Amino acid sequence: MDIDMPDHAAFEARLDQTVKALEDRVARQRAALDKLRASSVSVPTTPSTDPKKRLQQLHVIKAAYDRLTAAELSLPARDSALPSLLATRNIQQTVSGTKAAIEADQEKLRLTQQDLQREQANLNDAKALTTALERRIERLRAQQREKDQRDPSQAARDLLREKQKTKQRYDQEAKNLRNALNDFVNHHLASMLAAEDLGGPVVGDLIDLDDDLLAAGFTHQGKPRARAKVKESLQEANRQRRIDEFCERADQGGEGGSPSEKDAAAQEVQQLIDDLFGALLGEAGSGVYVELDGDSAAARFLVRAKVAQFHPKDARRLRLVDFGRELDD
Repeated sequence: MDIDMPDHAAFEARLDQTVKALEDRVARQRAALDKLRASSVSVPTTPSTDPKKRLQQLHVIKAAYDRLTAAELSLPARDSALPSLLATRNIQQTVSGTKAAIEADQEKLRLTQQDLQREQANLNDAKALTTALERRIERLRAQQREKDQRDPSQAARDLLREKQKTKQRYDQEAKNLRNALNDFVNHHLASMLAAEDLGGPVVGDLIDLDDDLLAAGFTHQGKPRARAKVKESLQEANRQRRIDEFCERADQGGEGGSPSEKDAAAQEVQQLIDDLFGALLGEAGSGVYVELDGDSAAARFLVRAKVAQFHPKDARRLRLVDFGRELDD
């Protein structure tokens, strides 16, 4: 079976013929334009204000239209490829415009779908919130109806029971927090406080501290001394004084033996925290401030940690920072 193949030579010949015809036509139009420019006929560009000249202009324009109307239209020949080329160009422009419109519509569709998904998520959240609020309102109404139906004495007993449970829960949480604080003081903070009191580094600068290092003491520059010079440490008198002070304030009936520097520091900071809490709660009877016996690493640490605050005019008085209200002393 034979398949008709396009005759490329004939098509190129038609194209060449069409191009030549267009060039000839352009040449004729240019010649006519040059002839018109060379003639003495003046083509009016603006209407004249003189009626006679205005009438002449109209006659000239009418004569030009009459000649153009009577002239035979200059159309391409039947075998010209120009109509096909023009149609092909129009089709290409239409296809390009359609593709661009499709891409723009696809981008708009994508953005619209994103907006729809976002609005759908907001709607779902609003529905969930509405459902939760409706359930909450229904529970409150049920509780209110139950309260209205209960005996006042029974309601008072239930309220007292709830308050007692809340107090027990808070007491247990406070106990857990205090146990955690004591554990932190005994295992981490006490040795660092003792080191600072003995002339060593500030709390936090040196983490790994043991009893031997504390017993050895520190130099004037705050560096640990050699452990072999423990008995000859220059801080021995100061260390013994601090131990004696805590021994005097220790509860009767405790374990025997002298406490170490670490134990003394732990007792000091724990006692100071208890005194500060008692003063804040009004149990001390002397206001919210606690009178300090002297400068100590425990007091300085609480101030650096923004847990306590010195009195603005007296550095021997200390108080807890009340996070619930501003300090107005």
